[in-house]
Amino acid sequence: MNVKTWVLRLIEVCRANRQLRGPAFADGNGKVSVSWYEREILERFQAVQQRRPDVIPADVLVLEEYGLNRSFRRGATSEARARGTDKEDVDLANRWRTFEGAKGRRPRMAMRDHYSDIRLLIPALLRFSENM
Repeated sequence: MNVKTWVLRLIEVCRANRQLRGPAFADGNGKVSVSWYEREILERFQAVQQRRPDVIPADVLVLEEYGLNRSFRRGATSEARARGTDKEDVDLANRWRTFEGAKGRRPRMAMRDHYSDIRLLIPALLRFSENM
């Protein structure tokens, strides 16, 4: 699969809709809801389960046991820890939750986090992904 092609197509669609800032998948007001995609994605997981029970065991009730609000983050974090990723890299990759939880207010973080430039932290964020 060529990810770059699909990302460029997504950018074209956003530009055509004059959506130049904010999340790529949002309604006209910029609101995002994973529930829009949840059923379709989980149904695809069920299809994977039918074809590849070695990936998703047959006894897993996909629609009941999984939800997009936490499953991907939990899965990535669990996988990273199981593969020995440094705790600091895991925490850094999950730091966006701090901003999400603040709901428009200034999030409570350690001073080192307030003064860290995310662009300079890209190598650490990549370590989190590379270890997968």
